[in-house]
Amino acid sequence: MDLNAKILAKRYARAYMGLDGKVFGNALEVSSMEKLNGLRRVFEAARPHLKTLTHPVVNSAVRIEALEKILGDSHAGSAASFTALLVKRGRFNLLEEIMQQCLRLHDNFCGLVRADVFSRYPLSAGEMKRIETLLAGVSRKRVGLRNITTERVIGGFEIQIGDTLIDATVKGRLAALAAELAGKFN
Repeated sequence: MDLNAKILAKRYARAYMGLDGKVFGNALEVSSMEKLNGLRRVFEAARPHLKTLTHPVVNSAVRIEALEKILGDSHAGSAASFTALLVKRGRFNLLEEIMQQCLRLHDNFCGLVRADVFSRYPLSAGEMKRIETLLAGVSRKRVGLRNITTERVIGGFEIQIGDTLIDATVKGRLAALAAELAGKFN
């Protein structure tokens, strides 16, 4: 996705979420999460019909009619109205990026940092809690932690927070040791 589309998606997300200038509170956090979930439900319902809803040759009135049929009466409210606006303006293809931006806005508003822990085997609840507490202490924010099992990690784990990767794997430790030894003998 090009930079202009990302900027546009961010603007749509800010308008949809409506969190600018508001002070954090539990009611706003719940409302924000409801908006996010509504958008996810609409996206999942409309995903199989992506070609129809984004095709440039299809008239916008026909696309909106198709969206109304896809969503039916079960999807109403701000998410359905917002996606209808996107379809009308020919911007439905931005919806996935808009959803990611909405999630970032929600997380920032709520003081939440999302992190992924990659490990060979599922970590226990105690291990996850320990990592979560450690990350919360460093970031001074609440942490949403997710454990992802992968075969690329043989021993230990990796933590991905945004663009930062914390490598606590056996392979990473051996590579660091090899680099340190190479520096001493060169």
